[in-house]
Amino acid sequence: MRSTDIYDIFDVDGTLSRGFENYEFREGQLEMALKVCSAYTDDAIAALEAGTGIGKSFAYLVPAILWSDEHEDEKTVVATSTINLQRQLYDKDIVQLCRLLNKEVKVALLMGRGNYLCLHRLQQHASKYPLLAQDPSSAVSSLLEFSRTTSSGLRTEAPSFIPFSLWSEVCSDSDTCLGYRCSYNNDCFYFASKKKAAKASIIITNHHLLFTDAQSRLLEDIPYNMPSVLPQFQKLVIDEAHNIEKNATDYFTSTYSGSAVNKSLDRLTSRVSKTHHMVDTLVNVIPPRFASFDFAPLFASVVEHAGNLETYLVDFFRKIRVQKLLVYVSMKEQFETAVRLAFQVADALDALLSDLKKVVSYSGFPEEYEFYQKEVFSHIGRLSYQRDVLRQFFSFEEGRIDVYWMEMIEQKGVQIHISPLSVAEKLRSSIFSGLDTVVCTSATLDLHDDFSYWGARVGLPADNDRAYIKNSFDSPFDYKRSLLFLNAYDAPLFTEKESEQYYEYCTKAVEDAVLASQGGALILFTSYKMLKKVSLSCEKRFAEAGIHVLNQGEMERSKLLKNFIEDENSVLFATDSFWEGIDAPGNTLRLVIIVKLPFRVPNEPVFQARSEYLDSIGKSGFFHLSLPEATMKLKQGFGRLLRHTGDRGIVLILDSRIVNKSYGQWMVHALPESFRVETSIGMIQEKVEMFLYT
Repeated sequence: MRSTDIYDIFDVDGTLSRGFENYEFREGQLEMALKVCSAYTDDAIAALEAGTGIGKSFAYLVPAILWSDEHEDEKTVVATSTINLQRQLYDKDIVQLCRLLNKEVKVALLMGRGNYLCLHRLQQHASKYPLLAQDPSSAVSSLLEFSRTTSSGLRTEAPSFIPFSLWSEVCSDSDTCLGYRCSYNNDCFYFASKKKAAKASIIITNHHLLFTDAQSRLLEDIPYNMPSVLPQFQKLVIDEAHNIEKNATDYFTSTYSGSAVNKSLDRLTSRVSKTHHMVDTLVNVIPPRFASFDFAPLFASVVEHAGNLETYLVDFFRKIRVQKLLVYVSMKEQFETAVRLAFQVADALDALLSDLKKVVSYSGFPEEYEFYQKEVFSHIGRLSYQRDVLRQFFSFEEGRIDVYWMEMIEQKGVQIHISPLSVAEKLRSSIFSGLDTVVCTSATLDLHDDFSYWGARVGLPADNDRAYIKNSFDSPFDYKRSLLFLNAYDAPLFTEKESEQYYEYCTKAVEDAVLASQGGALILFTSYKMLKKVSLSCEKRFAEAGIHVLNQGEMERSKLLKNFIEDENSVLFATDSFWEGIDAPGNTLRLVIIVKLPFRVPNEPVFQARSEYLDSIGKSGFFHLSLPEATMKLKQGFGRLLRHTGDRGIVLILDSRIVNKSYGQWMVHALPESFRVETSIGMIQEKVEMFLYT
């Protein structure tokens, strides 16, 4: 692969411009593709920020295709954070590029195992509910029909009304898989995708599966030239790389929950015949001369002690009136009762697991019982994991460095977590140091700090001797002419004592701005409580003006976004996940209102622990974590507005700190340079109307 190949494809009058009727040459896209090409040929690591409109997926897919065409034995893995982007790359982008470039490169889509339907588990489930299986209106019947017509077996292609609880009963599961002994082995969707990936030159997957593979290689010392969870590969592209730290933290977090314990117990004691549950069915096959078992008191003991712990922790959280709590070693005495109850649960699990292991170790089960044997074995692993997390958490060992925290979740009870204080070393040793090429890209990586904040969080640079390419490619959009950046300097700061004044200001500002824009607005919040309060306050005036109000949480995310895009004059009130991943080009979105700067809640446990650690080593938790993290998210929210060259609109920030605090100017500096105007609430309506309609 040569740089001249890249020029021939991306330059003015190149392959892409001849192949797409409305293609526009973008210098940033060409430059990014050249950097990706260099990373491939020089075995380098690259961090590449691609501004909105660059076309970054083409900029990394083209080099991947060219390299794969020339080096059939060297696979490229492309990992995304979201399923939407994963499907776009596989279903659309790479298909178009291979056709235009006249390259026959084998490509595979590979998702986590739980995304695939298991035909054996589906038939097992259907046999337990024969009436539902025969009812055309039931979810079970719909899944049976889906299993006969689908070629992929992926949940993303299944009927949207299938509940998660049902899918979890019928999806592919490594713990219960019978492998080649399964009667459905030749038709298995998961193994078909694995076989396709093994033969492919480019594999499209997600962050979670990438981390699963990396962890497996690290623990079992498997190099990347050998298969593990993913096939062997040498080149890696990580898109939506601003989410690496968050997704890796979620992946490497260990969790205990009473509901998870109860779920395993329910499965183990679920009826598989008219007279026996799963464990009893196996026990009855074992001749008495080998062993005798009485599981009833063992199950009852775990249920009792797990219930006692859950009751105590729920009551504890109700007394302290918080939802999440960071737990320090110094709090050991405060948790003395919880420690005693937790170890009673662990001891009860020990007794149960000891006998369950004896059952599954019996080698004389008939073939038709093997599935139950495998499932019991899987729940042994899950219950062992729960026990180990519980013991580790409540040991209160001195000098522990991970983050120990608990949270109260409605309908789910209390969950206990152990999260890594940092994922940098894990990512450095498991990914960046083991591969020939790693390209990380996103629209938000650089905060005008030479990628230092993002790099430090994820473990880059990995090696001072390793080539490390860092570049930002500015958006081709004319922000100064197409985007009015309004900053409200008179907005009150939120305090609990003066919250009503704050909500009144936000409601008035949102109403004035949205009525002036005649809808087409996305209102971004940092909390769902604030969202609901402002939305309810605005409903009447918007209804009178014929503006349809959409609220996050009212319906499934994709349907909500579809309704918003189809109704050009609607307004969408949203939080958190809607700060990124929304693509609503054209007149559909002409106003983005950011109600509050997206600083993390200071007492969010993992964030709090990381901030306190920075303070303890002489760095400022605010300036080295809170501020850059909020700025990165602000860039994501800001980037929702302009998606195509002809787009035009307004970003309004209703947080006076952007104007009145010195760090506000630092945040503004990280955003694309726009036509920026400071305003008071009384002038918002006039400025919006003048920019959009004058």
